[in-house]
Amino acid sequence: MSDIERESLLEFLQRQRDLVPWKVQDADDDVLRAVRTPTGLSAHGIVLHLTNCERSWFRWAFADKAALMFDYTEDDPDADFKPSPDVTMAQLLADYAAETKRCDEVILAAESLDDLAVHRDRSLRWIMLHMIEETARHLGHLDLLREQADGAAGERPGV
Repeated sequence: MSDIERESLLEFLQRQRDLVPWKVQDADDDVLRAVRTPTGLSAHGIVLHLTNCERSWFRWAFADKAALMFDYTEDDPDADFKPSPDVTMAQLLADYAAETKRCDEVILAAESLDDLAVHRDRSLRWIMLHMIEETARHLGHLDLLREQADGAAGERPGV
């Protein structure tokens, strides 16, 4: 496998990951919680969902790590969008950062981007591209929710 390709994909994924905390920085939890879509989508829910997505795709589907906990269930497949009302954004972001580090260990340990996931008929390359897309998609949601919450907006730090 090309180390350049793995490094490039990780760089693009990390760029999206880094924008998640930037989108919500300096915002009060109550201000962020006050804004929701009609379906209940919130900034807190998006961060919890992204944490679950990383865990699910990299550590469960790809690497078959046992005894992983998820915030969704068969009875409520959208529960990972519904964090407890007392959880803070700071805690959600800390959990997200810790999870992405564990997922990076899986990515770096793989022999090839062509390796197939244990629980899905997808390669590690596909999973990485999917997580870049998934994170970027939800960054758009975060941008709109943050702008509605307190007017803060922007594409990236410094812009």
